[in-house]
Amino acid sequence: MISLIWGFLKIVIILGTLITIHELGHFTVAKLCKVKVNKFSIGFGPVLFKKQKGETEYTLRAFPFGGFVQMEGEEERSEEERAFNKKPVWQRISIVAAGAFVNIVFSLIVYFSITSAFGIYISNVVDVLDEGPLYEAGIRPGDKIISINDDKMLTQREIENKIIDSKEDDFVFVIERGENIIELPVQIPYQERGNIGVAFNESGEAIQIMSNGPAYKMGLEPKDKILAVNGNEYENIELIISEIRKIKNGKIELKVKKAENGEIVILSGDTNVKRERMYELMCEIIKPGFFEGFVYAIDETWYFLTATVKGTAEIFVGKAENVEVMGPVGIAEEITSTSSVYDFFYLMAAISLSLGIFNLLPIPALDGGRILILVIEGIRRKPLKESIEQAIILIGFAAILVLAIIITVSDVIKIF
Repeated sequence: MISLIWGFLKIVIILGTLITIHELGHFTVAKLCKVKVNKFSIGFGPVLFKKQKGETEYTLRAFPFGGFVQMEGEEERSEEERAFNKKPVWQRISIVAAGAFVNIVFSLIVYFSITSAFGIYISNVVDVLDEGPLYEAGIRPGDKIISINDDKMLTQREIENKIIDSKEDDFVFVIERGENIIELPVQIPYQERGNIGVAFNESGEAIQIMSNGPAYKMGLEPKDKILAVNGNEYENIELIISEIRKIKNGKIELKVKKAENGEIVILSGDTNVKRERMYELMCEIIKPGFFEGFVYAIDETWYFLTATVKGTAEIFVGKAENVEVMGPVGIAEEITSTSSVYDFFYLMAAISLSLGIFNLLPIPALDGGRILILVIEGIRRKPLKESIEQAIILIGFAAILVLAIIITVSDVIKIF
């Protein structure tokens, strides 16, 4: 019961925060442009709190999955001097774009904060698995990976994603070793390995468990710690993971210390097979200074920004192979599965960035669609007919609603 309440609170904190700052972006720029704001609302559904202050009514509603800023002359054109529709096109575009802009900036601030607080794994190699493809290619502890296939590398996460996302097995690593710059060809082919659908932290605790995966079915929970595999105890989590990878579509027995009460239990089940590029690499973790921290935060934000834009584009052109689309249910499940402060805020930053980009899509009823309509108005030097504009927005809203229902059904199916 406590875990359910805590999970709900995490959902409210993340979505409530991101929606609030999004709407505050619209609200703040509207006020700066001297637009009359009639209502400022967070959430939807029954009203929990309402207060009239000046010309604006502020409301808090029951479900934290949306919000709105209602401006005079926004939905229906008004003759009032301070109406939205009376403002220059550039001001209206600024007001509409402000919500997404704030979400993107907020993600940058969060990435900077968690990098400063927890540190970041940079591209300096600390350890590399003997007999693995990186070791065989000549990469050694102490090397600094500068680039892979001409793409600059700053962090371990960039290295991992470059390898994972590549459609080719052949790579060219450029490393710095002392005063020398060395170019190393590396081949990392796909291999099959045993898998139970769980990610661990360095202390061996489960930090993320794949819904309906082998570990989930066995009853493994976040923060549980694996002590032994098939009766064999190992010194560290790397050896435990290595042992699990050897068991492909086979029986597995895990000796586990439960996080809830410290009880030692035996969990049994079956592994499945995962096909991926196999390599072992550990890089140095640092806590950067203020300015260096912003460099890493900008790099992190830019990576997820470009990855999200690329993934969205692939969906629309029908070429999405490894792009996963989530609705409110899927997002809520991801939020509740976070088991550390780092994961919680990292996910908050990722969702904020995705929310900002999604809202900029040129789809009617989204901020991006409204910006497109305003751009057309600027080019034509006169607005579209009000009836046509409202019809376009209504069609866009209906399309988004249908898409949301489809994605929600898909999310629910994945869970059960």
